[in-house]
Amino acid sequence: MGAIVYYFSGTGNSLVVAKDIAAGITADLAAIADCEKLDRTHMDKNIIGIVFPVYHQGLPLVVKRFVRQLEDLNGKYIFGVCTYGDSPGITLEYLDNCIRSKGGRLSAGYAVRMPYNYLSPSFTLKEFFKSFKLREINSETQQAMFRNWENKLEVIVKAIRSERKAKLESKAKFIEKLVDLLDLRNTLQKTVWLKISGADPKSEASFEQSIQWMDHGFWCDQHCNNCSLCSKICPVKNIRMVEGKPVWQHRCEQCFACLQWCPVSAIQFREGTVKGKRYHHPKVKLSDILLK
Repeated sequence: MGAIVYYFSGTGNSLVVAKDIAAGITADLAAIADCEKLDRTHMDKNIIGIVFPVYHQGLPLVVKRFVRQLEDLNGKYIFGVCTYGDSPGITLEYLDNCIRSKGGRLSAGYAVRMPYNYLSPSFTLKEFFKSFKLREINSETQQAMFRNWENKLEVIVKAIRSERKAKLESKAKFIEKLVDLLDLRNTLQKTVWLKISGADPKSEASFEQSIQWMDHGFWCDQHCNNCSLCSKICPVKNIRMVEGKPVWQHRCEQCFACLQWCPVSAIQFREGTVKGKRYHHPKVKLSDILLK
């Protein structure tokens, strides 16, 4: 029956993990964003992997949409791998819940730490919500993470080849369960992130909807050379070029591919990223990340 590994990746961390696993188990490789072009995805493989980054302590919206279109999951060996910068939380449990709603179950779930590539608070009192910046991870720390992944890869590949069931890896489980119980994502967390992005923090939208609206915070500076790469690299086609400049359409995944891959670092998020160092995984080329 064979195996296939589906992945979603903005800056290449999850793509590298997916490629390495696919090579280790001799599996096909497919981009989740490409699969969104289909209404349904029939599963004709016996082993199915889903690799993705942790966003806002949960699943990227595109991964949720992808799982909803899956069919014929019953009896399949399904594994998940999430890449994270701070904590995997209980993201793999969320994935398991989605898969169970489609008649399958997550047989194993692994968490892989990779360089953080999102926003961090600058802890300044003045205009705090505008001052979030890109966190920079030094080269030594990055290399240590990559070595740790190479070691963990052997363990994961061996488990998948034998279709071994494994506990879903998690962290801060009690806290994340409490956040869900108190519905803090749809109240406090949503309000804070909308304020960070410059959108209306009083919106009645759900937390998931608010993530898509966070692209209010993106803009391009005077260095923009009208190359339109940001529009081409966006996995959900959320950027439209208007008179040579990017305009975000409020269907954002917050993958930051547009900002991180801009060849002249012209794309910014509020005021804090102007001088920030851009990141993408050193093994990933632009041609690897661009969708077909």
